[in-house]
Amino acid sequence: MIFTKIMGVFEWVMYFAFLNVLFVGGVLAGGVIFGIFPASFATISIAKRLVNEPGFHLGKAFWSAYKAHFWKSQRVGYAFSLVNVILGSNVIFWRQIFMPISWAWLVIFILFALGSLLLFGTTVENHYTVPQIGKLFFHCLSQLHLNVALLLGLVVVILGTLLMPGIFIFFSGSLILTWVMFVNHLYVRKIEKVKNV
Repeated sequence: MIFTKIMGVFEWVMYFAFLNVLFVGGVLAGGVIFGIFPASFATISIAKRLVNEPGFHLGKAFWSAYKAHFWKSQRVGYAFSLVNVILGSNVIFWRQIFMPISWAWLVIFILFALGSLLLFGTTVENHYTVPQIGKLFFHCLSQLHLNVALLLGLVVVILGTLLMPGIFIFFSGSLILTWVMFVNHLYVRKIEKVKNV
């Protein structure tokens, strides 16, 4: 019984290590600039499938998701990134003029960045209109407990990577995106309530 559990743990460790290799490979395959978003979506997709039905061929499933959503993940990813860059620019601009407003913009920027992570995979998978995506973002901003959970998970993985780089470097990408998937799963039910609003 104990041996079986230990083997199960090692199996999941190997899953995450291989998924991280696939993520890095996907990023490099797209020349980094065009690979980061398809690789991120494919990793989130595979992590979700691993939870529900482990035992499938990770490599084939990853590249299938990567190629199937290559262009849409680019559009969604860069659209979200553009808005984040604009919000970040406001933070820098107001920091030089009036600090209290800068802090307000910083909070908005952080929440929107977290919302972008939460909604990225779901937006790529589904056919939302721009107004629907806007409503989902505003709804997402109101879910502070999920945003805090997402932020804490990211901080833990990043700190682990900094403190134990020799270990976490093999898992950081897959662990971060798996955590994003997990929090997104908690949020999906809430999304469905406002999907057709």
